[in-house]
Amino acid sequence: MNDSTLLPKTATSLSSWVLLVAKAIEGYGLDSKGIFQQAGMDIEEIKKPHGRIPTESMKKVWDIAREQSGDPYIGIKVASYFQPNVFSALGMALAASHHVYDALKRAHRYSQMVSDGSSTELEETDDQVFFKLIPREGYQSPPNHFAVEGILGSLVHVMRLIAGDDFAPEAVEFQHEFDGDIGPYESFFGCTVSFGNPKNRLVFDRNRIFNEHDFANSTLTCTLDQWIEDHLSNFKEKLLTTKVSKYILKHLAYGEVDQQSVAKEMALSPRMLQRKLKDEGTSYSEILDDCRHKLAIQLISQNKLALSEVTYILGFSDQSNFSRAFKRWTGSTPHQFKEK
Repeated sequence: MNDSTLLPKTATSLSSWVLLVAKAIEGYGLDSKGIFQQAGMDIEEIKKPHGRIPTESMKKVWDIAREQSGDPYIGIKVASYFQPNVFSALGMALAASHHVYDALKRAHRYSQMVSDGSSTELEETDDQVFFKLIPREGYQSPPNHFAVEGILGSLVHVMRLIAGDDFAPEAVEFQHEFDGDIGPYESFFGCTVSFGNPKNRLVFDRNRIFNEHDFANSTLTCTLDQWIEDHLSNFKEKLLTTKVSKYILKHLAYGEVDQQSVAKEMALSPRMLQRKLKDEGTSYSEILDDCRHKLAIQLISQNKLALSEVTYILGFSDQSNFSRAFKRWTGSTPHQFKEK
Protein backbone atom coordinates (compact mmCIF):
# COMPACT_ATOMS: atom_id res chain seq x y z
CA MET A 1 0.00 0.00 0.00
CA ASN A 2 1.26 3.48 -0.82
CA ASP A 3 1.36 5.35 2.50
CA SER A 4 -0.39 8.69 1.91
CA THR A 5 -0.94 9.82 5.48
CA LEU A 6 0.85 12.93 6.75
CA LEU A 7 2.47 11.03 9.63
CA PRO A 8 4.02 7.71 8.53
CA LYS A 9 1.55 4.81 8.64
CA THR A 10 -0.74 6.72 11.03
CA ALA A 11 -4.15 8.11 10.09
CA THR A 12 -4.65 11.49 11.81
CA SER A 13 -7.07 14.40 12.13
CA LEU A 14 -6.43 18.14 12.52
CA SER A 15 -6.32 19.14 16.20
CA SER A 16 -8.76 22.05 15.75
CA TRP A 17 -11.33 19.59 14.36
CA VAL A 18 -10.79 17.46 17.46
CA LEU A 19 -11.38 20.53 19.67
CA LEU A 20 -14.71 21.07 17.90
CA VAL A 21 -15.70 17.57 19.01
CA ALA A 22 -14.72 18.54 22.58
CA LYS A 23 -16.93 21.64 22.35
CA ALA A 24 -19.90 19.57 21.23
CA ILE A 25 -19.31 17.13 24.10
CA GLU A 26 -19.42 20.04 26.55
CA GLY A 27 -22.69 21.09 24.93
CA TYR A 28 -24.25 17.99 26.48
CA GLY A 29 -22.99 19.08 29.91
CA LEU A 30 -20.34 16.35 29.83
CA ASP A 31 -16.70 16.53 30.94
CA SER A 32 -14.76 16.63 27.66
CA LYS A 33 -11.41 16.59 29.44
CA GLY A 34 -12.38 13.41 31.28
CA ILE A 35 -13.63 11.72 28.11
CA PHE A 36 -10.40 12.51 26.30
CA GLN A 37 -8.43 11.15 29.24
CA GLN A 38 -10.39 7.89 29.03
CA ALA A 39 -9.29 7.71 25.40
CA GLY A 40 -5.66 8.27 26.42
CA MET A 41 -5.35 11.93 25.37
CA ASP A 42 -4.59 15.19 27.14
CA ILE A 43 -6.90 17.87 25.78
CA GLU A 44 -4.43 20.63 26.72
CA GLU A 45 -1.83 19.09 24.41
CA ILE A 46 -4.38 19.00 21.61
CA LYS A 47 -4.73 22.80 21.74
CA LYS A 48 -1.33 23.28 20.08
CA PRO A 49 -1.81 24.91 16.62
CA HIS A 50 -1.89 22.64 13.57
CA GLY A 51 -1.32 19.47 15.59
CA ARG A 52 -2.34 16.01 14.37
CA ILE A 53 -4.31 13.52 16.47
CA PRO A 54 -4.39 9.77 15.67
CA THR A 55 -7.74 8.74 14.22
CA GLU A 56 -7.68 5.54 16.28
CA SER A 57 -7.65 7.61 19.51
CA MET A 58 -10.47 9.81 18.24
CA LYS A 59 -12.57 6.74 17.48
CA LYS A 60 -12.49 5.99 21.22
CA VAL A 61 -13.57 9.57 22.01
CA TRP A 62 -16.55 9.30 19.64
CA ASP A 63 -17.64 5.99 21.16
CA ILE A 64 -17.39 7.24 24.75
CA ALA A 65 -19.16 10.52 23.93
CA ARG A 66 -21.96 8.66 22.13
CA GLU A 67 -22.45 6.36 25.13
CA GLN A 68 -22.41 9.14 27.75
CA SER A 69 -24.57 11.58 25.77
CA GLY A 70 -27.10 8.97 24.67
CA ASP A 71 -27.39 10.94 21.42
CA PRO A 72 -27.27 8.92 18.16
CA TYR A 73 -27.06 12.22 16.25
CA ILE A 74 -23.79 13.36 17.81
CA GLY A 75 -22.11 13.59 14.38
CA ILE A 76 -24.42 16.33 13.13
CA LYS A 77 -24.39 17.88 16.61
CA VAL A 78 -20.65 18.50 16.10
CA ALA A 79 -21.30 19.93 12.63
CA SER A 80 -23.81 22.40 14.10
CA TYR A 81 -20.93 24.00 16.06
CA PHE A 82 -18.74 24.37 12.98
CA GLN A 83 -16.87 27.59 12.11
CA PRO A 84 -14.54 27.93 9.07
CA ASN A 85 -11.39 28.31 11.18
CA VAL A 86 -11.99 24.81 12.56
CA PHE A 87 -10.50 23.59 9.27
CA SER A 88 -7.60 26.06 9.66
CA ALA A 89 -6.56 27.81 6.42
CA LEU A 90 -8.62 25.36 4.39
CA GLY A 91 -11.83 26.45 6.11
CA MET A 92 -11.12 30.10 5.37
CA ALA A 93 -10.24 29.28 1.77
CA LEU A 94 -13.47 27.30 1.39
CA ALA A 95 -15.51 30.22 2.74
CA ALA A 96 -13.82 32.61 0.27
CA SER A 97 -14.29 30.30 -2.72
CA HIS A 98 -15.98 31.71 -5.78
CA HIS A 99 -18.88 29.26 -5.74
CA VAL A 100 -19.83 25.90 -4.26
CA TYR A 101 -18.15 23.98 -7.09
CA ASP A 102 -14.89 25.85 -6.47
CA ALA A 103 -15.14 24.99 -2.76
CA LEU A 104 -15.82 21.32 -3.53
CA LYS A 105 -12.71 21.13 -5.71
CA ARG A 106 -10.67 22.78 -2.95
CA ALA A 107 -12.08 20.43 -0.30
CA HIS A 108 -11.16 17.47 -2.50
CA ARG A 109 -7.68 18.77 -3.26
CA TYR A 110 -6.77 19.49 0.36
CA SER A 111 -8.87 16.96 2.27
CA GLN A 112 -5.73 15.66 4.01
CA MET A 113 -5.59 18.93 5.91
CA VAL A 114 -8.60 17.88 7.99
CA SER A 115 -8.22 14.10 8.08
CA ASP A 116 -6.09 11.61 6.19
CA GLY A 117 -7.93 8.56 7.45
CA SER A 118 -10.12 8.96 4.37
CA SER A 119 -9.58 10.08 0.81
CA THR A 120 -12.05 11.99 -1.36
CA GLU A 121 -13.32 11.78 -4.92
CA LEU A 122 -15.16 14.37 -6.98
CA GLU A 123 -17.28 12.78 -9.69
CA GLU A 124 -19.31 14.71 -12.26
CA THR A 125 -22.09 14.02 -14.73
CA ASP A 126 -24.01 16.45 -16.95
CA ASP A 127 -26.59 17.02 -14.19
CA GLN A 128 -24.92 16.17 -10.88
CA VAL A 129 -21.69 16.43 -8.90
CA PHE A 130 -20.77 13.84 -6.25
CA PHE A 131 -18.38 14.47 -3.36
CA LYS A 132 -17.27 11.11 -1.92
CA LEU A 133 -15.54 10.40 1.40
CA ILE A 134 -13.77 7.05 1.21
CA PRO A 135 -12.02 5.32 4.15
CA ARG A 136 -8.41 4.48 3.34
CA GLU A 137 -7.50 0.80 3.42
CA GLY A 138 -4.65 -0.63 5.41
CA TYR A 139 -4.94 1.24 8.70
CA GLN A 140 -6.13 -0.05 12.07
CA SER A 141 -9.78 0.76 11.47
CA PRO A 142 -11.88 3.10 9.33
CA PRO A 143 -13.00 6.47 10.76
CA ASN A 144 -15.90 6.34 13.19
CA HIS A 145 -19.16 6.91 11.30
CA PHE A 146 -20.00 9.83 13.60
CA ALA A 147 -16.82 11.52 12.32
CA VAL A 148 -17.98 10.92 8.73
CA GLU A 149 -21.35 12.53 9.53
CA GLY A 150 -19.59 15.45 11.22
CA ILE A 151 -17.17 16.13 8.36
CA LEU A 152 -19.83 15.98 5.63
CA GLY A 153 -22.17 18.07 7.80
CA SER A 154 -19.43 20.67 8.31
CA LEU A 155 -18.79 20.79 4.58
CA VAL A 156 -22.48 21.49 3.92
CA HIS A 157 -22.26 24.22 6.59
CA VAL A 158 -19.48 25.88 4.55
CA MET A 159 -21.55 25.58 1.38
CA ARG A 160 -24.29 27.60 3.09
CA LEU A 161 -21.83 30.38 3.89
CA ILE A 162 -21.21 30.59 0.15
CA ALA A 163 -24.66 29.98 -1.34
CA GLY A 164 -27.04 31.05 1.43
CA ASP A 165 -28.72 29.45 4.43
CA ASP A 166 -31.28 27.63 2.29
CA PHE A 167 -28.66 25.82 0.20
CA ALA A 168 -28.79 22.03 0.43
CA PRO A 169 -27.44 19.01 -1.46
CA GLU A 170 -29.82 16.94 -3.53
CA ALA A 171 -29.10 13.93 -1.32
CA VAL A 172 -26.75 12.64 1.36
CA GLU A 173 -25.74 8.97 1.36
CA PHE A 174 -23.94 7.15 4.19
CA GLN A 175 -22.35 3.70 4.15
CA HIS A 176 -23.22 2.81 7.74
CA GLU A 177 -26.58 1.51 8.82
CA PHE A 178 -29.05 3.47 10.95
CA ASP A 179 -32.41 2.13 12.12
CA GLY A 180 -33.70 5.16 14.02
CA ASP A 181 -35.62 8.28 13.03
CA ILE A 182 -33.85 9.92 10.07
CA GLY A 183 -35.85 13.13 10.54
CA PRO A 184 -33.06 15.00 12.40
CA TYR A 185 -30.63 14.15 9.60
CA GLU A 186 -32.96 15.38 6.87
CA SER A 187 -33.73 18.51 8.88
CA PHE A 188 -30.03 19.28 9.25
CA PHE A 189 -29.00 18.57 5.64
CA GLY A 190 -32.24 19.87 4.09
CA CYS A 191 -32.57 16.91 1.75
CA THR A 192 -33.11 13.16 1.54
CA VAL A 193 -30.65 11.19 3.70
CA SER A 194 -30.16 7.42 3.29
CA PHE A 195 -28.02 4.75 4.94
CA GLY A 196 -26.44 1.43 3.93
CA ASN A 197 -25.14 2.85 0.64
CA PRO A 198 -21.98 1.77 -1.28
CA LYS A 199 -20.26 5.12 -0.54
CA ASN A 200 -20.40 8.10 1.80
CA ARG A 201 -21.25 10.96 -0.52
CA LEU A 202 -22.94 14.32 -1.00
CA VAL A 203 -24.99 14.65 -4.19
CA PHE A 204 -25.34 18.13 -5.73
CA ASP A 205 -27.51 19.53 -8.49
CA ARG A 206 -24.97 20.87 -10.99
CA ASN A 207 -27.19 23.85 -11.82
CA ARG A 208 -27.08 25.11 -8.20
CA ILE A 209 -23.36 25.06 -7.45
CA PHE A 210 -22.05 27.72 -9.82
CA ASN A 211 -23.86 30.76 -8.41
CA GLU A 212 -21.35 33.51 -7.70
CA HIS A 213 -20.47 34.12 -4.05
CA ASP A 214 -20.76 37.82 -3.17
CA PHE A 215 -17.72 37.68 -0.87
CA ALA A 216 -15.49 35.49 -3.03
CA ASN A 217 -11.83 36.47 -3.08
CA SER A 218 -9.64 34.61 -5.59
CA THR A 219 -6.47 36.40 -4.51
CA LEU A 220 -7.07 35.38 -0.88
CA THR A 221 -7.84 31.79 -1.79
CA CYS A 222 -4.67 31.58 -3.87
CA THR A 223 -2.63 32.82 -0.91
CA LEU A 224 -4.34 30.37 1.45
CA ASP A 225 -3.90 27.54 -1.05
CA GLN A 226 -0.17 28.26 -1.13
CA TRP A 227 -0.01 28.20 2.69
CA ILE A 228 -1.85 24.87 2.75
CA GLU A 229 0.44 23.38 0.13
CA ASP A 230 3.55 24.56 1.98
CA HIS A 231 2.15 23.19 5.25
CA LEU A 232 1.24 19.82 3.76
CA SER A 233 4.55 19.57 1.93
CA ASN A 234 6.32 19.52 5.29
CA PHE A 235 4.63 16.17 5.84
CA LYS A 236 4.57 14.71 2.35
CA GLU A 237 7.80 15.63 0.55
CA LYS A 238 8.13 11.99 -0.48
CA LEU A 239 4.71 11.84 -2.15
CA LEU A 240 4.77 11.60 -5.93
CA THR A 241 1.98 14.21 -6.11
CA THR A 242 4.25 16.79 -4.48
CA LYS A 243 7.16 15.98 -6.78
CA VAL A 244 4.99 16.17 -9.91
CA SER A 245 3.44 19.49 -8.83
CA LYS A 246 6.86 21.03 -8.19
CA TYR A 247 8.15 19.82 -11.55
CA ILE A 248 5.13 21.17 -13.44
CA LEU A 249 5.29 24.59 -11.76
CA LYS A 250 9.00 24.84 -12.52
CA HIS A 251 8.79 23.78 -16.16
CA LEU A 252 5.30 24.82 -17.27
CA ALA A 253 6.53 27.97 -19.02
CA TYR A 254 8.98 25.91 -21.09
CA GLY A 255 6.45 23.46 -22.48
CA GLU A 256 8.06 20.37 -20.93
CA VAL A 257 5.16 19.11 -18.85
CA ASP A 258 3.35 16.54 -20.96
CA GLN A 259 2.67 13.31 -19.11
CA GLN A 260 5.40 11.39 -20.90
CA SER A 261 8.14 13.91 -20.07
CA VAL A 262 7.02 14.12 -16.44
CA ALA A 263 6.97 10.33 -16.15
CA LYS A 264 10.50 10.19 -17.59
CA GLU A 265 11.68 12.77 -15.02
CA MET A 266 10.17 10.64 -12.23
CA ALA A 267 11.86 7.52 -13.69
CA LEU A 268 8.47 5.88 -14.29
CA SER A 269 6.46 4.74 -17.27
CA PRO A 270 3.40 6.92 -18.03
CA ARG A 271 1.16 4.04 -16.95
CA MET A 272 3.00 3.59 -13.63
CA LEU A 273 2.90 7.35 -13.06
CA GLN A 274 -0.88 7.35 -13.38
CA ARG A 275 -1.20 4.28 -11.16
CA LYS A 276 0.89 5.81 -8.37
CA LEU A 277 -0.95 9.15 -8.60
CA LYS A 278 -4.28 7.29 -8.41
CA ASP A 279 -3.04 5.61 -5.22
CA GLU A 280 -2.51 9.10 -3.79
CA GLY A 281 -6.06 10.15 -4.75
CA THR A 282 -5.30 12.27 -7.81
CA SER A 283 -4.27 12.12 -11.47
CA TYR A 284 -1.81 13.85 -13.80
CA SER A 285 -4.59 15.90 -15.42
CA GLU A 286 -5.87 17.09 -12.01
CA ILE A 287 -2.38 18.16 -10.93
CA LEU A 288 -1.77 19.98 -14.23
CA ASP A 289 -5.11 21.76 -13.92
CA ASP A 290 -4.35 22.80 -10.33
CA CYS A 291 -0.90 24.10 -11.32
CA ARG A 292 -2.31 26.08 -14.25
CA HIS A 293 -4.98 27.55 -11.95
CA LYS A 294 -2.41 28.60 -9.37
CA LEU A 295 0.03 30.08 -11.88
CA ALA A 296 -2.74 31.88 -13.79
CA ILE A 297 -3.84 33.73 -10.65
CA GLN A 298 -0.25 34.74 -9.91
CA LEU A 299 0.52 35.95 -13.44
CA ILE A 300 -2.71 37.91 -13.89
CA SER A 301 -2.47 39.43 -10.41
CA GLN A 302 1.00 40.74 -11.28
CA ASN A 303 -0.56 42.44 -14.33
CA LYS A 304 2.73 42.49 -16.23
CA LEU A 305 1.94 40.15 -19.12
CA ALA A 306 -0.59 40.26 -21.92
CA LEU A 307 -3.25 37.58 -21.78
CA SER A 308 -1.83 36.05 -24.96
CA GLU A 309 1.50 35.59 -23.15
CA VAL A 310 -0.21 34.04 -20.12
CA THR A 311 -2.10 31.71 -22.46
CA TYR A 312 1.19 30.59 -24.03
CA ILE A 313 2.99 30.13 -20.70
CA LEU A 314 0.19 27.95 -19.33
CA GLY A 315 0.22 25.75 -22.42
CA PHE A 316 -3.26 26.49 -23.79
CA SER A 317 -3.77 26.20 -27.53
CA ASP A 318 -5.55 29.55 -27.77
CA GLN A 319 -6.84 32.41 -25.62
CA SER A 320 -10.48 31.31 -25.77
CA ASN A 321 -9.61 27.93 -24.23
CA PHE A 322 -7.64 29.67 -21.50
CA SER A 323 -10.52 32.08 -20.81
CA ARG A 324 -12.98 29.20 -20.45
CA ALA A 325 -10.65 27.40 -18.04
CA PHE A 326 -10.07 30.59 -16.03
CA LYS A 327 -13.80 31.18 -15.71
CA ARG A 328 -14.23 27.59 -14.55
CA TRP A 329 -11.55 28.17 -11.88
CA THR A 330 -12.67 31.58 -10.63
CA GLY A 331 -16.10 32.36 -12.05
CA SER A 332 -14.64 35.37 -13.88
CA THR A 333 -12.99 35.88 -17.23
CA PRO A 334 -9.34 37.02 -17.14
CA HIS A 335 -10.44 40.56 -18.13
CA GLN A 336 -13.06 40.68 -15.34
CA PHE A 337 -10.49 39.40 -12.84
CA LYS A 338 -8.06 42.17 -13.82
CA GLU A 339 -10.78 44.78 -13.34
CA LYS A 340 -11.50 43.45 -9.85
